[in-house]
Amino acid sequence: MASLDSVFGGRRVVVTGGLGFIGSNLAIRLSAADAKVTIVDALIPRHGGNKRNVDGFPVDVVISDIADATMLAPILANAEFVFNLAGQVSHIDSMEDPLTDFDLNARSQLAFLELLRRVTPEARVVYASTRQIYGRPRYLPVDEQHPVAPGDVNGVSKYAAEQLHMLYSSIHSMRTTALRLTNTFGPRQRLRGEHMGFMPVFVARALENRSITVFGDGSQERDCLHVDDVVDSFLLAAQSDAAIGQALNIGGDERFTLADIANLIVEIADAGTVEFRSWPREHERIDIGSYQADSGLAKQMLGWNPKLQLRDGLRSTIDYYREHLGWYL
Repeated sequence: MASLDSVFGGRRVVVTGGLGFIGSNLAIRLSAADAKVTIVDALIPRHGGNKRNVDGFPVDVVISDIADATMLAPILANAEFVFNLAGQVSHIDSMEDPLTDFDLNARSQLAFLELLRRVTPEARVVYASTRQIYGRPRYLPVDEQHPVAPGDVNGVSKYAAEQLHMLYSSIHSMRTTALRLTNTFGPRQRLRGEHMGFMPVFVARALENRSITVFGDGSQERDCLHVDDVVDSFLLAAQSDAAIGQALNIGGDERFTLADIANLIVEIADAGTVEFRSWPREHERIDIGSYQADSGLAKQMLGWNPKLQLRDGLRSTIDYYREHLGWYL
């Protein structure tokens, strides 16, 4: 990979959802490479956006919905790279308020693509998709040829947005790539709220010396990625012409049960306990069972490989939250 400074230094970059978890880590890495970074974030409550995520870093912040063409047209007109991480990510929320989820994750994304097509059609665009589009796996590891069968509204809306990015690549010759992300953890992730993913909930409960609740027997398996490895995948995708028009899995090489992950967090934090409970109906009906991605295509096409093992990633994550816990609860 070419040095980040040589690729992004002095270049105009827009990160949507850039006050959120993955977006802020990406924006900080880009700013360190001397990119001219503008963050666009609607700061919708419960979505994890936090202005403190980028405090002290040389980035511009615009508070706006990505569908607001009047606000964003002058910002996007000069953008050379667009990292599109805006969206609603809660699976539970998508089932409780499906119209809002679809509006934010599909309709707004279509409006955003139309705006990009009009004002900066040559920009390199990388979209944050999700492994949730596959639903309950029919085989493991899951490759990109696996049938798409989302198990909740969030999976459907995210897949719609992903395919719109692919359509705009094939029909309008826009330079778009989608990354189907697995469970991601690390610094700057909102910890409070049962609607969030399991990892931040587990970490928060341990740090508060509370009990981590694992549903069922905890035997479901997951491949988890530290946010630094996910950021690497975005930066590499933006540099790869071969990835244009492609949707690629980004997953971990390790696979752990949820029970193992919970116990490891308690061990590293030296706090909290683990308890097992029966599945709540609203969770059980959208559970996908075990999952692991086959990331072979991304490794081949991007030269990407995850670097941080789960134990090391969790240790650095817990250290970060011990220092900054008040920001994220």
